[in-house]
Amino acid sequence: MKIIYHHRTRSTDAQRIHILEIAGAFEELGHRVEIVSLVPTDTAQQDASRDAGNPLWQRLARKIPFVYEMVQLGYNVFGIPMLLWRVLRERTDFIYERYSLFNFTGVLVARLCRLPIILEVNSPFALEQVRDEDIRLLGFARWTERAICNLATRVIVVSTPLRRMMEQEGVRPEKLEVMTNGVRLEHFQSRSISITTRRSLDIRNGEKVIGFVGWFRKWHGLENLLAAFKYAELSGRAKVMLIGDGQAMPELRRYVKEHGLDNDVIFTGPLPHEKVPEYVGLIDIAVQPAANEYCCPMKILEYMAVAKPIVAPRQENIQDVLRDNGEAQYFTPGDVQSLAGALKTLVEDPDRARKMGESARRAITERGFLWQENAARVVRMVRLEQPIVPG
Repeated sequence: MKIIYHHRTRSTDAQRIHILEIAGAFEELGHRVEIVSLVPTDTAQQDASRDAGNPLWQRLARKIPFVYEMVQLGYNVFGIPMLLWRVLRERTDFIYERYSLFNFTGVLVARLCRLPIILEVNSPFALEQVRDEDIRLLGFARWTERAICNLATRVIVVSTPLRRMMEQEGVRPEKLEVMTNGVRLEHFQSRSISITTRRSLDIRNGEKVIGFVGWFRKWHGLENLLAAFKYAELSGRAKVMLIGDGQAMPELRRYVKEHGLDNDVIFTGPLPHEKVPEYVGLIDIAVQPAANEYCCPMKILEYMAVAKPIVAPRQENIQDVLRDNGEAQYFTPGDVQSLAGALKTLVEDPDRARKMGESARRAITERGFLWQENAARVVRMVRLEQPIVPG
């Protein structure tokens, strides 16, 4: 099949990984994929600092009422002819689109060309952008989100709570399909731990490494992780390693200094993509300190792929991926004492931690959390729907 993958993103960090992995999985199944976007998907793959922040135009647009809405709506003026031209150049079997707020491009081109379109929804952007104070037209945003999803042939959502939220917003239930994110296991082979790297980070023999990988934003709960580490009195037995960078970095550094954690917390700073596995290899306990109620964190799946024991908040979207039968050490969301207890349990019981990591790794294959499995499901959806026209 010929597949057009359309997206309107900056192609940063997890977005880029998701786009390239699902497109690559389609190709491994023997299909042809053409990615259509304004920003080349593989641009600046090594620019970790770029991925951590927002561009200047975006920061300015968000400060002026209704400008950010108009900028997003304006994409359709360029997107529709761009996508239409690419679809008409040669026979296309279906469009796969990563959903963006106010983006009618995919569903309108699909309707014009009588093609199926599979829409991948990772967040309820109308709600999310109002919460973040990016937009003000909530009613209009909710209407466009509902209209776009209902015009699609099928809508993939990444968690059970997100499916429920979309239904409550008026998306037709028969359109919705829950499909978690995936991994490519061959990218996550076990690596020998670098003694030189341990020494350079001042990790002493016997010290456990409690790690987090990602961009540091206020809602990631990293201050809670540091507070829990201090509350659990793990200094000397463990260190916290924060791999990445982001908007919350100044506050985190200030917290470390004010609470006397300078010798207990390692900030690696932004790392080139090829260096991340080496540092992840040093982690003994991987932590997801917080997560919104509807996401499917890519990092959790990657921790699972490298058999890391995972400490995570007990909430429905996380339990879509990690089950209670020894695949994770759960804590009460937002509760520092509960998080401290979870960390202490795994630091003091390495055998339990090892078995937990092994169980999480097995779950990847047993439950099909693989990009190729996801791609195969999408193709089956399209074949079942043909020759149904979107709408």
